[in-house]
Amino acid sequence: MKVSATLGMGAETVFAMESLGRTRGGFFGIWRERVGERLGKRAGRIERMLHALRPVPDLLWLVDGGFKADERALGKVGLSREDVLETAHGFCRVAVSPYWRQVRGYLETVRDVRGRLAMTGGVERLLGTLHPKVRWRSSVLEVPHDQEIDVHLNGRGLLLAPSLFLHDGAAAVLIGAEWDESSPILVFAAPPVSAAASAATAFWDVTERGEQALAALVGRTRAAVLQELVESCTTGELAERLNISSASISQHTSVLREAGLITSRRNRNTVLHSVTPLGTALLEYTTYQFMEAAAGE
Repeated sequence: MKVSATLGMGAETVFAMESLGRTRGGFFGIWRERVGERLGKRAGRIERMLHALRPVPDLLWLVDGGFKADERALGKVGLSREDVLETAHGFCRVAVSPYWRQVRGYLETVRDVRGRLAMTGGVERLLGTLHPKVRWRSSVLEVPHDQEIDVHLNGRGLLLAPSLFLHDGAAAVLIGAEWDESSPILVFAAPPVSAAASAATAFWDVTERGEQALAALVGRTRAAVLQELVESCTTGELAERLNISSASISQHTSVLREAGLITSRRNRNTVLHSVTPLGTALLEYTTYQFMEAAAGE
């Protein structure tokens, strides 16, 4: 049995999509509010998709590792695999990617704590303390599920992975029970112990401070344009999202393009803008610098 820090950004994105619509407040209150603001009108497309498909289990194929989309299920709700991928990637860029470094750091801490539990108390101690709703009884691990299913490992082992965004009410999700050779994965909810407002603010504000640094470097409006362009869009779409004129957007994108931070491609009567690797590096650098500063405070 092994404990991994995380299944990766793809898995956390799937869990985060489901968590976004849950009860507001608590540790994730700030995150939900800010993500909602950044999504703007794009939130409607995500809501429509989630009304038809549940992230868990319907969208677990988005996680790297061989999962396959249920094309028939997607077809029934008028969605293609590409539609879902595009929506999920856009959501990830807004809701998970900006916070990924602190999320991963937190999950690595959870993994280390669980590892010490296994070393001092054995596997039974580890499995018995994963989550209040996950119970270890006489060599059987009981995980909440909407169907009663018996899974026999038959020597395949089990990989454990904590998740920050998996809704605490779900307790845990078993992935790969049908695999014949590789180990199934049990993802368990690992919300922060402290739900204090100060702890939540400190966690989520690291990225906000990075955005303030970016604004000081390139200007507030250009910083907003650059952040929006992690998801390619046209001049008109940028103008609508930022509530400024298309003429003003054109001026700002011209400066960003000359600096090598974005690229622009004309398609008939529209111009599609995208952030460049240099622009992405700048976004990440300003965030990471303040994360390092916050870690030392």
